[in-house]
Amino acid sequence: MGYCEFPPRSFEAGPDTPGTAWSVDEQVVADIKAARPQADLVMPFMHWGEEGEPEPSDRQRDLARKMIDAGADVVVGGHPHITQGTEYYRGHLIVYSLGNFVFDDFDDEPGKTGWILRLWFDRDGLAKWDTRVAHMDEQGIPHPRRNTKSPSGTRQVSRADR
Repeated sequence: MGYCEFPPRSFEAGPDTPGTAWSVDEQVVADIKAARPQADLVMPFMHWGEEGEPEPSDRQRDLARKMIDAGADVVVGGHPHITQGTEYYRGHLIVYSLGNFVFDDFDDEPGKTGWILRLWFDRDGLAKWDTRVAHMDEQGIPHPRRNTKSPSGTRQVSRADR
């Protein structure tokens, strides 16, 4: 499921026109709840956050947690043009921003860095995950940085989930 929170909203799909699915909390939650009973995996991908901000905003954190509460298995985002970190909420992974990938409009190191997210699932959901760092050269072509540390993890079960 993909949603956008970055203007202009004129890109929003209409009843008879193509476009983006605009992120409205109530609709996102309703979509997730509708998908949950018939899906093996519900993973919203969000186009959100402020460009250049190294930490997710309160808005991102609040909505990500609402999505998990509604039944999302994993929440992934992008847009800030830098990586923003990860967290577990009620045993579910949230990746706030993957940063850039194949992008050539940044001179600073954070803007030339992105994560490749790998997810492994089993019958119980997300079993493990990791990110691989990619660095964009001057032409915007990504090159993996194999020995660069980045977030990874295994299934987390919180006390609220037990």
